[in-house]
Amino acid sequence: MFFISLWLSKLYYFLTRRRATTDKSGILARKIDIDFIQHVKKPPIVIAVTGTNGKTTTCNFLVDILEKSGYKVTSNREGANYPAGVSKALMKGVSIFNKSKVDVAVIEFDELSSKEILPFLHPTYTVVTNLFLDTMKRNAHTDYVFSKIEEGLPEDTTLFLNADDLISSQLGKNNKKIYFGIDRLPTDSETNQSLVQDIRVCPKCYTPLEFEYFHYHHLGKAKCPNCGYTNPEPKYRLTDIDYENNQITINGEKYMLVNEGLFNIYNELLAISVLSEIGVKDINKCLQTLEVVKTRYNKTTVKNIEIISQMAKGQNPIAVSRALDYVKNLKGTKEVIIILDDVYDNKAANHSEVVSWLYDSDFEALNGDDVKKVVVCGFRAYDYKVRALLAGIDESKIFVSTVEAEAYKYLDLSGEDKIVIVHDIYLNNKANEIIAKIKEVTK
Repeated sequence: MFFISLWLSKLYYFLTRRRATTDKSGILARKIDIDFIQHVKKPPIVIAVTGTNGKTTTCNFLVDILEKSGYKVTSNREGANYPAGVSKALMKGVSIFNKSKVDVAVIEFDELSSKEILPFLHPTYTVVTNLFLDTMKRNAHTDYVFSKIEEGLPEDTTLFLNADDLISSQLGKNNKKIYFGIDRLPTDSETNQSLVQDIRVCPKCYTPLEFEYFHYHHLGKAKCPNCGYTNPEPKYRLTDIDYENNQITINGEKYMLVNEGLFNIYNELLAISVLSEIGVKDINKCLQTLEVVKTRYNKTTVKNIEIISQMAKGQNPIAVSRALDYVKNLKGTKEVIIILDDVYDNKAANHSEVVSWLYDSDFEALNGDDVKKVVVCGFRAYDYKVRALLAGIDESKIFVSTVEAEAYKYLDLSGEDKIVIVHDIYLNNKANEIIAKIKEVTK
């Protein structure tokens, strides 16, 4: 049955290959052979990537650098991080005789799909970016997500774990582990500046932790005053971020800084760590032409106004907070457009009633004199306005546009340095519509 599933899925993929985001070839493969992931031939190196935030960007970094370095790679970078999408990616990496055609597979997988994927994939490396509070309807709590990843981990996979995250760094009791982390930065604080802190007590003896510093949320360095439990030591350590020269220093070696957001610096550090462990040469040379995928971050200039679109996940308070913190740290004056309705909120008959994530998101980052206007948009526009008011933002600065594409009408466009569109993962097209309108009216 396996070869029938392989041949038919390849045929279907060939006939529909121009529709790159479809995963139906993977669905077909699993419908004929439910154990397709187990039976399909794997390349010599398999890298599986998961975590609450940053897995897609990390995968993109890995695939781009590997390909620029001459490796043949298969991946599910076009989407679908559950079993069908993984099956499609593996199918693309073998011949019709089930012989591997590639050197590396880079597989993004959803945290909750660990048990359905990892025991059959047996990745060389399993990479976990972080574990944070996520969508309440689905992932509920970090302990729950932790347990879901843990139950699928094979003991023969080497883990790459975030030393600054006392939650995900505990994964894989019996696995070999390689840690990455960031040293204390000038921008760090001795008190948590975020609303959410997912770990407060020692995971060993439940004594309140003492934090030396916070990068953001619970990422930082902590120690238990009772049993001495603390962060593991990273093998790959980022010691300096030089924003002026666009450089980061990892283990004494300088690399190009791809994006100045700290969340993306973590993704870059992780990718460099994995690639260094594999033995990839000239990583820094490959970084010179690398950038965060434009659907997640894009920057353009129209008549001296910089327009930035920054993706965040609606209903994910950490992703939203990181995007808003990025806006806060941008130099100059800004007008900000918020379009965060997720795909379910955009279906009126099926919209979510869960808005608690808004009150875990750091809208306070927009409460500054440099933010001149905040335009809230979409089905949830008035919910966003209430949250902005509770963050202390002056009501005279807040404008409501229930139609996202008309948000540009509320912008000044005459004296601000930047316009920033913070958008949900499914609303990249809406962000592009707004940018097109801005270009049109400023001709």
